[in-house]
Amino acid sequence: MASQFVLKTSQDIEVFHGYPDFKQQNTDANDGQTLASLISPCGRFLAFSTKTDLTVFTGDILETQLFKIPLVDVYDLHFSPSGNYLSTWERTSINNPDHKNVKIWYLNENFDPTTNAIEPVFEYQAKSQSGWSLQFSKLDDYAIKQFKGELRIVKIDHQHKKFDFTNPFAILKQESDSQFFSTYLISPSEHPTICTFTPEKGGKPALLTIWPILEGKITKKIATKTFFKADSCQLKWNPQGNAILCLAITDFDSSNQSYYGENTLYLLSFQGVNGTLGGNSVRVSLTKGPIHDFTWSPTSRQFGVISGYMPATIAFFDLRGNIVHQLPEQPKNTMLFSPTGRYILIGGFGNLQGSVEILDRHDKFKCITRFNATNTSVCKWSPGGEFIMTATTSPRLRVDNGIKVWHVSGKLIFVKEFKELLKVDWRFPCNFKMVPGSHIIKDWEPISKSHDEPLVADPKIGKDVKLQIHSSVEDFTSKNPSAAAIGSKANATKKAGGAYKPPHARRSAGNGTTKSIPGLVPGMSPNDKANGNNTNKTRRRRTKMNENGTTSDGNSKVEVTNNNNTVASPEEKKMRSLLKKLRSIQALKQRVIDGDKLEDTQLLKIKTEEQVIKDLSNLGWKGEE
Repeated sequence: MASQFVLKTSQDIEVFHGYPDFKQQNTDANDGQTLASLISPCGRFLAFSTKTDLTVFTGDILETQLFKIPLVDVYDLHFSPSGNYLSTWERTSINNPDHKNVKIWYLNENFDPTTNAIEPVFEYQAKSQSGWSLQFSKLDDYAIKQFKGELRIVKIDHQHKKFDFTNPFAILKQESDSQFFSTYLISPSEHPTICTFTPEKGGKPALLTIWPILEGKITKKIATKTFFKADSCQLKWNPQGNAILCLAITDFDSSNQSYYGENTLYLLSFQGVNGTLGGNSVRVSLTKGPIHDFTWSPTSRQFGVISGYMPATIAFFDLRGNIVHQLPEQPKNTMLFSPTGRYILIGGFGNLQGSVEILDRHDKFKCITRFNATNTSVCKWSPGGEFIMTATTSPRLRVDNGIKVWHVSGKLIFVKEFKELLKVDWRFPCNFKMVPGSHIIKDWEPISKSHDEPLVADPKIGKDVKLQIHSSVEDFTSKNPSAAAIGSKANATKKAGGAYKPPHARRSAGNGTTKSIPGLVPGMSPNDKANGNNTNKTRRRRTKMNENGTTSDGNSKVEVTNNNNTVASPEEKKMRSLLKKLRSIQALKQRVIDGDKLEDTQLLKIKTEEQVIKDLSNLGWKGEE
């Protein structure tokens, strides 16, 4: 199962076995267009729906059909954290207002593949496709559903599989009749808690609260924070479930500096089961401007934030909201920790150029590699932290759809192009022991506790990383030479004068004299202005010539002269023309390094650089101005 991933196109589902052979296997969608597909967090199941059916696969390479049942117009799927429950959302029926369009299926049991008489364990109606699914706890033993002004929590018995929300295990009611819970999120711990957000209304501040799950009516608060400027929010728990980040968002920016409102980040944390050792709430101090991304380390002890106007500030914080490290400002908007937490991916995607840096957390956030992944709309670490997948998908971008798999050292090892790619995801291994030869989890014993080594391991990076590069990479680079140039330049050490430098950068430090440096863009005086460069340029008389070689004012045809009023020889004219062409080539090479996509004629022009330098040498040019 190592490094397997699943792709969805408009017609089928494709499963790839991963490194090193990347063998492909199609999962037949039979009835044409695939409406929705999803792989479970535990990696045991792959579910997809068509216009007429719902199908679930399992197995080592997802080759075994668990069941297939007739279910019409399923447009959304949701797995519980442990993969035991699959929720399906169907398009609501106009003719039947009582249609229960959400169904929950229990998967941790054996099925008869010859029958389709499979019944859901729970049904209800959810007209909106936003926030329609139940929230489950980490081990699927609690489920939460919102009923107007309260949250009802049921305790699930996997043997009887009852979702009795009329007689819930616990009830969490809103504190004010005028303010409702707009967002809530259950923690991913074995002893779960709930964080709720209530937006400000009628002069009353917004409220962020962490609650324990206790039988009956819940009134105890573990941690709380009140604040203004919050119409909505995004919540992210750390993997340990004892701290949560809340990105508070306003609909409008009072300073009129952003179309997307104002952003503020708050941190709530606690110690002990259900906060028995106390809680804490702080506002995270960030630079002024939008918050582009924020994410937790898998160790749960730190989190990173990219914020501010471009170039953005990248900072890392501890559980008290104190800065532990800050990177230089740079145009980045994406941060992803590897599954082990050692490596950190910093990328600039979307309207940025797609540059990626990999940092080593164990070596003072040192950058170990760089590469360019232009037009990336999806970026994900592999389960073991050895590979990174970048993809261009529709409808975000309808051109250049495809995936690229990179090693953590920055080497491209696999490429696959598609006419239309809709979705891509890694398959994570199941962290619990299963019945041999089956998909069923029996005792819920974590695998990592029964082995000397964890389920995932850090990649080993040495000076000579020997990787098997797939043949698709060579085919891709041969068809896209500009992309190959970008990849090679991204990891190469920049030599002095290897790229275009503006005139002021070519001046020697100190006495203001000019030193001849081989490889610098020739033909420019170090005293030239960046916007002018008229010092050594030729002045021409713009007069009209007649057939006799005289000008319109009756004078004889004039020779082109320079600023010193000396006649330019044909050799000098030829040299100036070649120098101008060489400067143009250097500018095109810099555009390749910056990630721009060049036309074929521009790429051919770059290849003439060697001949241009040779012609200049024949004319007596020695790399000087």
